[in-house]
Amino acid sequence: MGTQRWRGPCALFLITGLIATSALAAPVLAGPNDPRALRGTRYIVGRQGENGAVPGFSKVGATADAMLALSAARRSPKSVARAIAYLRTKAEGLRSVGLMGKVVMAVVAAGRNPRSFGGRNLVLAIKRKRRDSGRYGGTDSRAAVLNHALAMLGLAAVPEAVPLSSYEWLREARCPDRGWQYDAPSRSRDGFHCDDGSPGDVTRTDTNTTSYAVQALKAALVSAPVRSKIQPAGFRASASIAYFRSARDHVRGGWRYSHQRSAFGSRAYTDANSTALVLQAYAAVDKAPPPNGRRALRGLAYGACGELTGAFAYTWMSISGEFRRVPSRAEAAREDELGGPSVIGATVGAVLGLLGHPLPLDPARNGEPAPPRRRCGA
Repeated sequence: MGTQRWRGPCALFLITGLIATSALAAPVLAGPNDPRALRGTRYIVGRQGENGAVPGFSKVGATADAMLALSAARRSPKSVARAIAYLRTKAEGLRSVGLMGKVVMAVVAAGRNPRSFGGRNLVLAIKRKRRDSGRYGGTDSRAAVLNHALAMLGLAAVPEAVPLSSYEWLREARCPDRGWQYDAPSRSRDGFHCDDGSPGDVTRTDTNTTSYAVQALKAALVSAPVRSKIQPAGFRASASIAYFRSARDHVRGGWRYSHQRSAFGSRAYTDANSTALVLQAYAAVDKAPPPNGRRALRGLAYGACGELTGAFAYTWMSISGEFRRVPSRAEAAREDELGGPSVIGATVGAVLGLLGHPLPLDPARNGEPAPPRRRCGA
């Protein structure tokens, strides 16, 4: 596949990859025992390095995400233990409040104590990042909305009550189209999709950040009471998921990164990470996803044999009217060699989405080994 064909999907995965790797729990809905999700754990385990890390734009974030997927599927506790050992070595150096939130969720899901992890109290570290406005994130405002949502999810996993001002900061960060953008809250000069019209404002509302925001707001109310004498504004499930309708891909049935049909220079179709996160948001608010949404995610799975047993493609591309998975099976089999974490990231997301588990997760117990790899042609 030529460079020109890859440009759009690669740019799209770069953005969603950054979002995915930038993050006692709330009750978890019992998701379907989806065989594709369970097979996905085989691919995740196979991509884990000797040091316990999983490849990604951020190895810490990608490893935490992978732990959440394995914990949700109740598979491969040995791999989870290796990942925990890796994250312990990185705990002291964590600076991003979003990464702290992801690691706390992973640590809790693995049954460990985030208040004493790698020589650090990660819960206290998150709380110290809270500003007077209620936003978690210290002085770094990049990915402010995304990091704040992940920090709230980390606290909900413990569970630790979230101050009302922090809850309200995220609720009020929502854009007029009822979605959230990852880098900044809605401002008075912003347009419908939180764009201010200036050449430098390239971000818009997106499904990934919106999903994390929806899950964080619901988790703050369910897992631990919002710490305030004032009752927070009502959480309306129907309003919280309204944005997803505009980002639905009616060709393949899943969801795109955003409402933009032709983002990043090429037509956008269903992608695994966005579809999985939208499914998690629906689960968080106890709403059934639209028909065929889960089927669209299953359709991105490669044939279940060989090195790609359980793996999911990132997205689709239409070439001369024919839809093909991106990356192709041949390219996916060489992902370690070619570079890029699109397949492992898509697979981790797909496992959580197909199982229907919103964040944060309960501690996993009685895990089983990941399913064996299937031999092609057997």
